[in-house]
Amino acid sequence: MAVSEIPLIDISGFESGGEAARGRIAGEVARAVEGIGFLSVTGHGVDASLMARIADRFAAFFDLPEAEKRRAANPARNINRGYVPLGDEFVASSHDDDAPPDYREALAFGRFDLPDDPYYRRPEAAYAYEPNIWPEGVDGLGETVREYYAALEGLNRRLLRIFAAALGVDADYLLGRFGRHASVLRAINYPKQDPPPAPGQLRCGAHSDFGTHTLLQIDDAPGGLQARARGGGWIDVSPPPGSFTVNIGDLMMVWTNDRWLSNLHRVVNPPAAAGGTRRQSIAFFVQPDYDARIECIPTCLAPGETPRHAPVTAWQHRHAKLSKTAPEANV
Repeated sequence: MAVSEIPLIDISGFESGGEAARGRIAGEVARAVEGIGFLSVTGHGVDASLMARIADRFAAFFDLPEAEKRRAANPARNINRGYVPLGDEFVASSHDDDAPPDYREALAFGRFDLPDDPYYRRPEAAYAYEPNIWPEGVDGLGETVREYYAALEGLNRRLLRIFAAALGVDADYLLGRFGRHASVLRAINYPKQDPPPAPGQLRCGAHSDFGTHTLLQIDDAPGGLQARARGGGWIDVSPPPGSFTVNIGDLMMVWTNDRWLSNLHRVVNPPAAAGGTRRQSIAFFVQPDYDARIECIPTCLAPGETPRHAPVTAWQHRHAKLSKTAPEANV
């Protein structure tokens, strides 16, 4: 399968166009997520200057000395908030793959300015609404993160409306399960590989994402994202500048009775002779309300068919997956 088979879809007409435009866009999205589980979108409404600013601010953080970055590490040793140093994450282990640690580092943020509501203070909500850990030494990082997070919340609402149309359900069916979402914004830095990776070590091991879907702002640099082809092998995911890549996660497979594919993907090492191999991705891991019950959507169940997955709450699924990815993690 060629690179061009990761679909590129302009979603700008879904809200501004008529019924025909909405139907066409929803159909294109459905075909993409049923076929490969990945697509890239343009016409998304996120300002290009904001995308450039957030990339610059995160790069400035990763340029800090290691000791300064570690001041923002999460004492709980999980990946929900704060800095995750190089070698502290084993994403492939979420699929029980015994692989070396990922050759990457990360910085994560969650929801801001939560209302004073007991819902957010329940014990089972602890993972979802942890306090953010703010690094020092990078001017403008905090305000830019807040602005970018809000912009991706808006993009996610647009995508949920498209998803609902593609699934033949009312938009509120999905939107109503994200009103108190627990989405995580993670900047991921894949540094120059010096020293070289260990045998079998990748920038990020093969895995599927744990939530409903993920929005990705990706650098164009050697050693990049690949998605698993239906027939075997790997496809390079190389979206055009200014676009977002969207991939389906595990919870959406439960919702759609496996109609939509939560596909394996990985980040490979750059060629040894390549120059300028540092790479940065900014991921918005979309998580519904932590207590949202995820079960087969009625429109995804054919006559006589039974659900392939037992119902699960969002936090139970995430906890089970994340507990495998970091040593001694408290998630």
